[in-house]
Amino acid sequence: MTSKQTLLQDVDPPTVWPNANARLLGLGVGLPVKPLDRLAQFSAAEFERFTLEWATGYLNEQVPGVSQVQQRGGAGDKGRDVIVWLDPPAEGPRRWSLYQCKHYKVRLGWGSAAGEIAKVLFYTKRGDYRAPIEYWFVTHLGVTSDLQDKIDDPVVLKACIIADWDKHCRGAIMKDPVQLDQSLRNYIDSFDFSIFRVKQPLELLNEHAQTRYHLTVFGAPLIDRVVPKAPPSSVAPTETAYISRLMEAISETVGETVVDEPGLDPYPKQAALFRRSRLTFYCAENLRELARDSMANIAFFDTLLKEFEDGLYHTYNAPAANGLARLSATVQAAQSLQLTDHMLKPHVLANDREGMCHQLANDDVVGWVG
Repeated sequence: MTSKQTLLQDVDPPTVWPNANARLLGLGVGLPVKPLDRLAQFSAAEFERFTLEWATGYLNEQVPGVSQVQQRGGAGDKGRDVIVWLDPPAEGPRRWSLYQCKHYKVRLGWGSAAGEIAKVLFYTKRGDYRAPIEYWFVTHLGVTSDLQDKIDDPVVLKACIIADWDKHCRGAIMKDPVQLDQSLRNYIDSFDFSIFRVKQPLELLNEHAQTRYHLTVFGAPLIDRVVPKAPPSSVAPTETAYISRLMEAISETVGETVVDEPGLDPYPKQAALFRRSRLTFYCAENLRELARDSMANIAFFDTLLKEFEDGLYHTYNAPAANGLARLSATVQAAQSLQLTDHMLKPHVLANDREGMCHQLANDDVVGWVG
C-alpha cells in the first residue's frame, strides 16, 4: 500500500472519553461547565476526538445525501482534513465538501487561513483534486473578526489572497515556495471564493449535540424527564409479546384461558395486575425515549436493560409455584437490584424497574410459565 493510499480511509471511530461517568453526572468535578466554555478549553487531542465524533455521528449519519466521510489529515493531505463525499464512487465527477479542522491556541486568523486557502487553490489548479463545493474552517475557538469579514465577502477574500500571497501563501503550500505566476493568478481570478465558510463553535456544538457522543462529553445532569404517558386504550403491536406471557400466567392461575382484557372482567385482582403491567411497561418505554431523544443514543437503554437481564437471571430461572409467582419474585428482585454507574441510573424509577421485567418478556428473554 502506498503512502497516498494510506490517506484514503473512512473516519476512525472515536475513542471513549476518560472519566465519562464523572463528566456525565457532574460527580466530583465541581460546578457544570457550559459546553461552549468546555469546547474552548479542549486540548489538541481532545479536539481531535471531538471532531471525529462530530464527523462520524453528525456528518456521516445526520446530513442528508452524504455518501462517505473520510479522514485525510496528516503529512501529504494537500490541505484536506475531513472529506465528505456527496456522490458514490461510481458517479463522476463526485461532489465533495472539505472540513479543515484545526486546533489553535488562539482564534484562527487571516495569516493561517490564507495558507490553507492557498493549498486548495494550488492543488486544484495543478489537478490533484477537483475544487470542493464547500470549504469549512472548523476550530474550537472560532476565527478573528478580520478573517470572518474577508470570508463574508468573496470578492475581498480573493483580493486579499492575491495581495498577501508572498506574505502568507507562497511558503505555506509545500516545501518549495510557490510563486504567484500569471497562470496561477488567472486561475485564482476565475476561482469561486464563495465556497469558503466558517463553522462557528456554537453551530459545531449544536451539530455534535445531535450525535450519540454529546452527553458523554458535555454531560446533562439536569435532564428533565417528561411524565410518562398513560398506556393507549388498546394494546399496541409492540406490546403483544409481554402481554401474551402475562395472559399465559394469569390463565394458569384462574384455571381458564384468558386472551384479552375483557376476559379479565370476572377476575378483578388479575385485571388490576394487567393494567399495572401496562403502566410500568410504558414507564420503561418513556425511559427508552429519554435515551433516544435527550441522550441521542438508544443504546444507553439497551445496556441498562442488559443489566436487568443479567442481574435477575437466577430469579426468573428459579423454580416457582406458578407463573405469577415467578413474575412477582422477579419484580421484587428488580426493585432491589444494584445498578452500576450507568448513565440512566439517576433517572430510573420504581415503575421503570417493574417495567423492565415486562421489557425482558417482550424481548423473549423471560417466560413466566414453565
